[in-house]
Amino acid sequence: MATFIVTLPDGNTLSGANYFPGKVGAAHISARPLVVAVHGGSYTSDYFDADGNHSIRHLSESLGIPVIAIDRPCYQSTPPLPATLAHSSFIQDQGRYLHQTILPFLWKQHASSLDVSSIFLYAHSIGGAIAVVTASLHESLQQPALYPLCGISISGVGSNVKRLPMEEFNMDLQKMKGISLRFPNAQKDVMMLGPSNLYDPAILKQTERLQHEILLEELYDINVLWPDYWRKYAAEVEVSVLYTLGEYDSLWNNTDQDVKDFAAGFVKATSVEAKRLLLAPHCIEHSLQATGLILRTFGFAIESAVQLKLRTLSCG
Repeated sequence: MATFIVTLPDGNTLSGANYFPGKVGAAHISARPLVVAVHGGSYTSDYFDADGNHSIRHLSESLGIPVIAIDRPCYQSTPPLPATLAHSSFIQDQGRYLHQTILPFLWKQHASSLDVSSIFLYAHSIGGAIAVVTASLHESLQQPALYPLCGISISGVGSNVKRLPMEEFNMDLQKMKGISLRFPNAQKDVMMLGPSNLYDPAILKQTERLQHEILLEELYDINVLWPDYWRKYAAEVEVSVLYTLGEYDSLWNNTDQDVKDFAAGFVKATSVEAKRLLLAPHCIEHSLQATGLILRTFGFAIESAVQLKLRTLSCG
């Protein structure tokens, strides 16, 4: 994937990576989505292009679906959000910024040249929580919408977190700001990849390259605050939702009932497909289940884009 750094309308920079395949040899698709990928905590846009065997670019090329993987604020060359934009918690503020600034910019820059009909969010872990906030705001804050959103795919997130045993969570929230942590590689491999039979050991060679510090404030939000407010945002999501949680996800309670409970929060969604993926860890995209999940996500994105186009035409 090709890396990029651009300047947003508010003067801040946005970095990431993209893959824009040509249409030659691509499958016939009546409405092409632009897939915007949102990484989780302690990763970057490289999460979606980890190595030759773990990348969304292969199916992007096969299907002719363009992909933009962003570096969220506080990651790589995307700076933290300005203090003036801080209204609630880390995740909620990032969700608003994605909705109000990043996605409208990406849509304006690429919609015409890529011949896409809508945006589809593909998000992992904390990125999934941010995507829920973003999708909930899509219809409620701006009419007409600043960009068309057809659906979201979220994995590695839920409603019932296995809270990390961190003494730092007892600090005053204001004192957490600016403090970042870095997980030791061995610890991160266990948390993210699960039992060794679930992944190709070659992916371990990428652990250091894919590493990024994570703000304590971000960890506190997903571990302590998110369980109390996620339902408010999920209830306002009106687009299609694809939800996946790995059987061996070590960061979330992951029974069948946990998956059903989280999926049930999307009461206004056009459709909800929820799955507890057997023999899959937290980072499904880096496991032996990677291709299956990515293919299912791209198929769902195409379905969602076509359905939105048809609904729009029928209403017009």
